[in-house]
Amino acid sequence: MEIKNEKVILRDFIESDIEDRIYWETEETEWQLWDAPWEDEPFDAEAYRKDCLAWLAKEKDEQRIRWGFQICINDESQKHIGWCNAYYIDNNYKYTKEEGHCTIGINIPDISSRRKGYGSAAWYLFIQYLLSRGIKSIYTQTWSGNNRVIGLMKKLGFEEVNREQKKRTVRGQVYDGLTFKLNQEKYNEYEKVNRQTNMGK
Repeated sequence: MEIKNEKVILRDFIESDIEDRIYWETEETEWQLWDAPWEDEPFDAEAYRKDCLAWLAKEKDEQRIRWGFQICINDESQKHIGWCNAYYIDNNYKYTKEEGHCTIGINIPDISSRRKGYGSAAWYLFIQYLLSRGIKSIYTQTWSGNNRVIGLMKKLGFEEVNREQKKRTVRGQVYDGLTFKLNQEKYNEYEKVNRQTNMGK
């Protein structure tokens, strides 16, 4: 599956993405300073490659709801720059493997592709997609020191709904854990402005 706008393409995971992810997990790792930097789980490249190949080989329902997309630049290169995904949190804003509240995340490990509007464009598309598939409430989470991502969240219409004081320690400093929920009216306003801007081009 593939969806796109003027800046990015969101598509399903393909085999060539495996080596990109291994590279981002082992070489170009700056993004890990911002995406749950308190986690320190070892990355096994061979196990990851094996699991991905097994998943790709499985037959899948093409009509299924996608809980993640790979992000590519919408130009001649179609460069793979990262991914967006969704997971569940419970009523206490904790991650759960059970059904709960749809919560989205994004990573653009490719440093050269930062601050060019690709993150906003990708999440805009992903939110559109989830809403179109009947997801009524969308959340996202981060930590209080991640100002760049907080700015993206607010830009798209997310509002803070929960704050866990002194939840995370990052590089020796203590930060709050934050949960945001999409305000549909604010998102609709962002969508309206975005559509008018594109029509004026």
